[in-house]
Amino acid sequence: MSGPAVRLGTKAESLDRLAPLLTTARVLPRASFTLREWRASRARLLDEVLARPWAAGPLIVRSSAVTEDTAAGSQAGRFRSLPGRRGRAAVAAAVDAVLASYDAERPDDQVLLQPELTGVRLSGVAHSHDPSSGAPYTVVNWSESGRTEAVTGGAEDGLWISYCAEGTPPDEVRHPLVAAVRALLAEIARLTGEARLDVEFAVSADGELVLLQARPLACAAPPPAAAAHRAAVTAAADAVDRAGRAGPPLPGTRPLFGVMPDWNPAEMIGLRPRPLALSLYRLLITDSVWARARHRYGYRDLRGTPLLVDFAGLPYVDVRASVASFLPADLPVPLAGRLAGHWLGLLAASPELHDKIESRIVLSAHGLRTRERIDALASAGFGAEDRALLRASLHRLTDRLVGGTLWEADLARIGSPDAAREPAAHADGCAADRPGCCGAALAARLAACAEGGTLPFAALARAAFIATEFLDDLVAEGALSPGDEAAFVGGIGLVAGELRHDFHVLEREAFLKRYGHLRPGTYDILSPRYDEAPERYFDWAARRPDTGERPVFRPGPALLRAVGRLTAREGFAFGASRLLEFMAAALRGREHGKFAFTSVLSDVLTDVRTLGERHGLDADAMSHVDFPTIAALPADRRAAAGILRDAAARGREAHAVTRALSLPPLVADGRDAWSFVVPQARPTFVTRGRVLAPVADIDAGDPPEGAIALVTSADPGYDWLFARGVAGLVTAFGGANSHMATRALELGVPAVIGAGESLLNRWSQAAALDIDAAAGLVAVVS
Repeated sequence: MSGPAVRLGTKAESLDRLAPLLTTARVLPRASFTLREWRASRARLLDEVLARPWAAGPLIVRSSAVTEDTAAGSQAGRFRSLPGRRGRAAVAAAVDAVLASYDAERPDDQVLLQPELTGVRLSGVAHSHDPSSGAPYTVVNWSESGRTEAVTGGAEDGLWISYCAEGTPPDEVRHPLVAAVRALLAEIARLTGEARLDVEFAVSADGELVLLQARPLACAAPPPAAAAHRAAVTAAADAVDRAGRAGPPLPGTRPLFGVMPDWNPAEMIGLRPRPLALSLYRLLITDSVWARARHRYGYRDLRGTPLLVDFAGLPYVDVRASVASFLPADLPVPLAGRLAGHWLGLLAASPELHDKIESRIVLSAHGLRTRERIDALASAGFGAEDRALLRASLHRLTDRLVGGTLWEADLARIGSPDAAREPAAHADGCAADRPGCCGAALAARLAACAEGGTLPFAALARAAFIATEFLDDLVAEGALSPGDEAAFVGGIGLVAGELRHDFHVLEREAFLKRYGHLRPGTYDILSPRYDEAPERYFDWAARRPDTGERPVFRPGPALLRAVGRLTAREGFAFGASRLLEFMAAALRGREHGKFAFTSVLSDVLTDVRTLGERHGLDADAMSHVDFPTIAALPADRRAAAGILRDAAARGREAHAVTRALSLPPLVADGRDAWSFVVPQARPTFVTRGRVLAPVADIDAGDPPEGAIALVTSADPGYDWLFARGVAGLVTAFGGANSHMATRALELGVPAVIGAGESLLNRWSQAAALDIDAAAGLVAVVS
């Protein structure tokens, strides 16, 4: 059998070898030479290049080093490429600048010159496999901005990404560009024998696909077997369709599932949680607690409806249930169904709002600007009577909540999980050698935690969202300035501010006694607690005296009058003082409620680890065992060990499948498991500050001091970052009302919340970022 027709080499060599053979795309004219040749024959090379017909227009001088584009790593973006060069002097200077950008002088390093492609319709990067998992997806990331460097240069607007699983029928590919790029990748694979490829491309003004670069793809993991992956995709698609056929909470609502609406599993447990974390989140929040808390505050009764479903281990919120649960209980069912159906349709049409459904899609309370949003429903066919009913219902709910005592009762309950930290009694016959460290005892503690911890916390989280809406309205109405808003949030005593203050004033032992239960991954047994790895999280040598008083926000008479006029205008029974008290207490209560219940959960995770060790399983193995299995362990030690080992093996195998799957942020039916296209998420910018600083990949162990901290799932257990003096924060997941957004606002740290995995991965490769939160811009500093 003959070998491949083309062997990939440097950027220039690969394009030279592919150009005469490609049928699915064209390669621009080009010239290249080595550093050795440039130094020996500079004038001759310039003469030869500039004599070519295509050199009459602007040229791009591109890097083509021997260390680029190899199977070990692409070095993408590391070296310079300079577009728009005209004339001998400009081209020569660009060649010198590109060569000077290389990390070392190698005589065989090359420079590539081509005509600059103008009038570009779109451009992007494509991979034959998912670079993170190695799974056989065609992954295409493109921009319609007309700039060929928009994707590789880190642009944060106008980006699209598509996944298309191997085996997807051609008529199921969701975008014609993806179909064309898929064919290009397949042709290059046939020509080169390279199974895993990474290409850059553009679509010219006349609609022709242009290959800009081809190289081997360096994957972070070995690819799963194609047949096994196809079976996993099939299983995920079937699971989506089964969930969609389940009865909707309200008539007229369509199936829709999301990773970031409502209780946001992407932020709280990640896109691909292990079985233990997923089962704990269900138990403590999404099986029943979420609906009980909402019903308590006057919303539609969804008790008995789980919020979370999973597709082959990928957790998704049932958006039908979520949207229905935001409707007041006294709203007539026909109107409630029509509203829920309308809102689901809005989200399906604007999937980029999947992390903003409470602020941009649904109406769940009556704020100071709600009338405008209700009036806008007229264009969607909701008549005057419908709108009046909705307005009155939301008004009653909000008036009762802010002016009533339910949230005060929940504030009083948030300390009650402390009792659950005490070890419970053993089950009869339990052979545990530590009090409270058997399945039955752990289950009892988590049940107490759910009742006295996550239930009031979930209710206060709803109150905090309403408080945030009022806070935004007060700024929009001019009663509060943006500076007043920051001072208000900073002066109400949130956990992050207290932690940062206490780090400087408390002795180490006292500090860890108070905060030691926190861990960056609240539900993750593999995430060390603060008190298990204090040196990882805190630099004790960097403590400084901090004797200043913490700020307290005290509203003046003018502010109270302004707020009072607004509450009176909207016909609320409560006044300015009550509203400000509610806002402060709800925001503070949500933070302290989470701080309280996580103390129990963290202890339980520690004891789960101890239980596993007693039966010969480490923490990694226990992370693959779901909690119902642990809770039901028999008293017989040998039998329990066998059950745990079998469950860990099954869980590990299932999670391997989960890790290799990709679904879109919003899923409507099983076809989305095979192929999807989504816009790059628009992140939330927090504060109006600006910061230019180096990046620190926190999950990779980079030190955060003075850096812009990049974290995937910004659980509040990352509060330690603020004590280390971060200059800025970027998270892949989260929204405007997430814990980390509130903490960043409280402490005045410019932040980009919910940037998405694609941008986070790209930004982590930068030397520095320039975040202009006021302008909503992020610039990459190479």
